[in-house]
Amino acid sequence: MDLKYITVKGYLESLTEKNELNRIFPILLESMGYVILSKPTEYIGLPEYGKDIVAVGVDDDGKKKRFYFELKGGNDKNITDSNFYGKDGIQDSITQASYNKYVSAFPQFDKLPLKIIIVHNGIISGSVQATYESFIIATQKNLKNIVFDRWDISRLTILFSEKLFGQFLLVDPHTTRLFNRVLVNLNITDGVSKDYFELLDSIIFKETWVKSKTLSRKWQLVFETFKLIGFIIYTESKGYNNLEIAKRYLTHLVLRFWYWILKNKLENDKKITTYFDQVFNLYYKVLLEYFERTIPIANLKDGLYSEHGGRYEQVGYTMRTFEYLEYLSFFLNVNRYFNGKKNDNNIHSRIVHLINNNNVCSRPLIDIHSITIISVLNLFIEFGEINNARSYLNLVLNQIQMTKSKFDYLPDANNNVQNVIKLIVTSIKPVYYSDTTSPLLTVLLEYLIILDMEEEYKIVSEFIRDKKIDLGVFVPHHSKNSTSLHLINDKDNDLEEQLFSKSVHDGYQSETRLTKLFDKELVFSEFKERLLNKKTEFEYDYRTKNAGYSYLLDLAHIYYQTPFFPDKWRFHIN
Repeated sequence: MDLKYITVKGYLESLTEKNELNRIFPILLESMGYVILSKPTEYIGLPEYGKDIVAVGVDDDGKKKRFYFELKGGNDKNITDSNFYGKDGIQDSITQASYNKYVSAFPQFDKLPLKIIIVHNGIISGSVQATYESFIIATQKNLKNIVFDRWDISRLTILFSEKLFGQFLLVDPHTTRLFNRVLVNLNITDGVSKDYFELLDSIIFKETWVKSKTLSRKWQLVFETFKLIGFIIYTESKGYNNLEIAKRYLTHLVLRFWYWILKNKLENDKKITTYFDQVFNLYYKVLLEYFERTIPIANLKDGLYSEHGGRYEQVGYTMRTFEYLEYLSFFLNVNRYFNGKKNDNNIHSRIVHLINNNNVCSRPLIDIHSITIISVLNLFIEFGEINNARSYLNLVLNQIQMTKSKFDYLPDANNNVQNVIKLIVTSIKPVYYSDTTSPLLTVLLEYLIILDMEEEYKIVSEFIRDKKIDLGVFVPHHSKNSTSLHLINDKDNDLEEQLFSKSVHDGYQSETRLTKLFDKELVFSEFKERLLNKKTEFEYDYRTKNAGYSYLLDLAHIYYQTPFFPDKWRFHIN
């Protein structure tokens, strides 16, 4: 069995819910030329009488027949003693399908020979196989005009490989070459290959979307192909015992899929978002497995430190830890959404353990580490863990002040890791190292207001003035009340479309001052009042949020390393 068959077989076996099989199986039948008269979705809540799908088509013997397909998936994908007997078991399904007629206006429907097929994405247990065969023979003797068959995982693998996925993925030399290069190079680099970018775009942007009431088979194939690609990446990364690969590649898959949805204004189209949800569910399961494997190690003392990192670990340990913490914060936030829990003590305790055991969690090296810090602070605040939020904020501020006072540098505002490495190794600040302005410090100063930390504000504001540090935050031009819309460079993408496809630069640096007239310093209450006036400086009506996928916005910021916009934290100010 070649790679294509192995991966398709694994994909089919991964359909753990019957409704997943229900959705994809009709597409297979249509690709084989069957005319489908009814689908499982048309009979939700109604008795199906052993006929999940009714279709007309040409059988292997060349004769036109009517077909009743009974689908068994999820917990029933394997035929065993326990699901052969009883209500809704195999025996009951075959009996119901045999004796209950399906009425159809299809020409000559009742005169066509009938074939009843049990479809299951598993195997049949040896202990029940003889019983099944005997039952089929006995039933066929009583009903001579009916033929029975069974399509198991082996048969489905062949059919799906040859009739469905083989028609879209790996259908031409270009996509075949791209796909093979992606698989060969999966474990070579730390990033995501350009071949993968091109592969996804060649599939989803090959055709122009045309609005229609029903989803065409062509687009169903595109979305099913995305699911298959995601599953293949997942299984390959497990083969390397490295789920980090799957995390990276599926992150891009999710974001690219959602970008296409936004570009075509389909975020509220349930026909489309149903497929997106399936892709995201796979991604969620990958993250769940990834953190279940790694959290026990990460929570050891210096658990994210690599002993084989050499001198690079002076930077590498911090970079690795901040990335791990930002994805963990994202996952815990999504986990609340999936589980419907607003409060879960395990969530903030996991963050606390990680911070306590990896002290570099409070040692930002580049300005974009603000994403991680904001994510952690917001989680603490939303769970009412104000003391934890204050403690973490203090840790970060103390580290920044100590580093500036002792070594004379702040986190690099240009987010250039190579410059950070040169600085730490040589103790000489590179020419292009930027730390005269600190957007990160600006955000942290605003969190002191949010968390009502007046004493700390006095210390930090004095430090900022003493070190002559300029303050400012990135604000996109796209705000509701913006007066700079004319300065937008990317006219082809709105703010969200930019956010889900690249790092966003269409904006300006909004200056923050700690002084008033005659250079007098702003006291805590005055700075708070100034922030309240700036609370609406950036407001945006996110289509992603309105569609119920607000957590995707965080993922886009993380992946493309776009700093959070002010609305991410200023809504806490009151």
